[in-house]
This record gives sequence, structure tokens and C-alpha cells, in this order.
Amino acid sequence: MLYQLKYMKYNPILRSKRLNAAGFTLIEISLVIALLLGLLAVVFLGLGSYRNGANQAQCRMVLASVQKAVRSYANMQNLLPGAVVDAANLGNGVIMTTTPVCPTGTAYTFTGTVPAVGVSYGTCGVTLPVSHALTNIQDW
Repeated sequence: MLYQLKYMKYNPILRSKRLNAAGFTLIEISLVIALLLGLLAVVFLGLGSYRNGANQAQCRMVLASVQKAVRSYANMQNLLPGAVVDAANLGNGVIMTTTPVCPTGTAYTFTGTVPAVGVSYGTCGVTLPVSHALTNIQDW
């Protein structure tokens, strides 16, 4: 063993082969970097769609809360569908404590009357990429 180490130490051909064999080539390193950049791009693209889906879900929850609050107010006041319910009462503590706001900053539009069963009291102005409108409200 000692003889081999001495021989490699003084033999430049064996020594250079051993040193060149260690490490990565520039192509291997650039492929790893390109792969990591590709994965990061996929993650960032996914975050945008995740944010849009979260905003849509939050907006629908707010609209459902407004719908339920107006229904509760109408029941407590013995109001029939079509009776006037002032949208200004939504944020002053009469119907709701705070004025509802869409997470995207879009203004809500309210009908101003007690809605019939299956009709939404409010709508959101967001239509792209997906509408924030309430769906499946046939029974409330």
C-alpha cells in the first residue's frame, strides 16, 4: 500500500487521472440548476392559482354570510320576500357589524330587498378567472 501511494505521488499520469475523476462537470451542475429553476417556476405558478381559489372561496363565504344575515333579519322583523332591506344597514350593526368586503377589493352589489328562496341578496363583480357568485342556493 505504501508503495502504491509513493508511486502515485511521483507518477504524474496516475495522479492527474485521479484528480480529474473527482467532482462534477459544468453540464451536470447546469442541469441541476435548470431542474431547480423549473421546479421553482411550477411552484410560483401554482401559488397564483391557489390565491385565486382562496379569494373565490372567501368571497363566497362572505356572500353566504350576508345571505344568512339578511334572512335572519327578515325573519326577526317578519318581512316577506320583496320587502325593502336597506343595504346601508349591513355594516352599522343592524344586520351585520361590519360592511362585507371582497378579498380582491371588488365592490359587492346588493338587491336591497328580501330575496325569494333560491335568489342571492348580493353579488360580486369578479367574473375572471372564475365568478365569485353563489351557487346551489335553491333552498335558502
